[in-house]
Amino acid sequence: MSEGAEPTSVAAGAARPLTRCDGIAFVRFLAAGTYFLRAYRNVVNDLNVFPVPDGDTGTNMLCTVRQALRAARTARSRDLSVVAAAAANGSLMGARGNSGVIISQMFRGFAHAVRHRQAIETRDLAAAMHEAVHAARQALVTPVEGTMLSVASAAAQAAFKAALDEPDFLAVLHDVVNAAHAALEKTPDQLPVLKEADVVDAGGQGFVYFMEGAVRMLPGRAPYRTAFPRRPLRRATFTRRQRVDLHRYCTEFVLTGERVSSSELRRQLAEQGDSLIVAGDRRALRVHIHTDDPERILGLARHAGDVSRVKVDDMREQHRMLVVAGEMRPRGIVCVVPGEGFARICRELGADVTVRGGPHANPAVGDLLTAVNSVLAQTVYLLPNDANTVATARQVPPPPDRRVVVLPTRTIAEGIAALFALLEAPAEDTVDPARLLRTSLAGSGEIFRAGRASRVGGIAVRRGELVGSFLAAGAEQPRLLYGRDAAAIAAAILRAAGESEVTLATLYYGVSRSRRDAEAVAERLRNLFPRLTVEVYYGGQDATEYVLSLER
Repeated sequence: MSEGAEPTSVAAGAARPLTRCDGIAFVRFLAAGTYFLRAYRNVVNDLNVFPVPDGDTGTNMLCTVRQALRAARTARSRDLSVVAAAAANGSLMGARGNSGVIISQMFRGFAHAVRHRQAIETRDLAAAMHEAVHAARQALVTPVEGTMLSVASAAAQAAFKAALDEPDFLAVLHDVVNAAHAALEKTPDQLPVLKEADVVDAGGQGFVYFMEGAVRMLPGRAPYRTAFPRRPLRRATFTRRQRVDLHRYCTEFVLTGERVSSSELRRQLAEQGDSLIVAGDRRALRVHIHTDDPERILGLARHAGDVSRVKVDDMREQHRMLVVAGEMRPRGIVCVVPGEGFARICRELGADVTVRGGPHANPAVGDLLTAVNSVLAQTVYLLPNDANTVATARQVPPPPDRRVVVLPTRTIAEGIAALFALLEAPAEDTVDPARLLRTSLAGSGEIFRAGRASRVGGIAVRRGELVGSFLAAGAEQPRLLYGRDAAAIAAAILRAAGESEVTLATLYYGVSRSRRDAEAVAERLRNLFPRLTVEVYYGGQDATEYVLSLER
């Protein structure tokens, strides 16, 4: 995460000015910010000491903004008010943890500010950011400075100043990110627990990464790494003095019903714990509280309305797992990957161990058993990520002290979708494999060189020519496709999936291609399918030139 010298600020590039933000532009900003949170999730987790040192702030923020993005993409509208409302609802329903609920309230405040607008200019952005921060503060019973709130407030103030005479969103966002980072650096002076641990606020860091991603990840906005690298040492960050003794259960749920009153609920719950957040509106409330009696909290809530999406985490146990080496965890993950880039991505998404495999390099049963044995978890999920490796994975004998669950993922795209599903699932001993595999994936494709002369779709293909394959979700066999170049084949894969059903295409390039090659393919797809969000990652696979993941 910290390659190169650390710059002191983000410098604006020479990209084309963006003076109007509609629903499509908003989705692209969301996708870019989510990309950065995905890349730096573990950095944020390692900073997490407030309000409790449970090490999941980055994960919670990523899951929350990812649900906002999925809902926004599904809205399929150019109208900003429609897309922002969908993102707010998605983030509320998908909010996880203290940080997730706070950022969901920011989405809600933003959506309220643009509720009658099809598009906004930079001055409108500044006002919407202020309303977003106000909504987050209103949801908290006891707002604390030196947290994400302070960082977001500084960002909103910078937006007001920058927008006075700057119509370009990208230029305004550069000032916003720099101001947010400056406020982040001050958080240890505002919160003693941060100074003791020698870290900045984790939620504030996640907010900076999200906003920075919106600047850096748009087409042509390289570099794709943060200007503010940070590499905390977990052993130095977490100490045994930072214990969770009081109010150990992080309890979350959604409350709906005609009798629901947010003010009355706050009053009833305020005495039952701390870190209380009651977010949402008359349609649904998202509640977050740290308590010693989750059942009492849920009982009080059921008297007020219908309770759903319940999640209870033992933060004392989470913290113990972070600071005590050699402890058996409830869940671990082993992933078979076709390249080093995919290995890094899978580790970022929660895989404990990766094993090199894929086409022409299938791992043996012994390789997979060694990987399973190296994971200290009661249940180990094994993701083969290759049709030929599924049968091998099912032959792995479970060690006597743990359970092995094989998720029959046939492609690396299916494996990454399953990792996201595990990331968003409760940290319990067992998760239903069938439910995990019911992801939003519409299908996946590959672009590769033909190993021999053949005919594809009635067209003669010479050995060494590019050819594509598409495997639809639930299909038994892939479908072969032909095109004059990689971009044409990628477009054919999208059309085979039903381009109107796909909202996100993720392009992973292999060792034989450069980032520039992949970006050229991605730009062609964006031009052909204007409503499509296209992301680019390095996969590092050597058997194919590109892997394409298609999400609904």
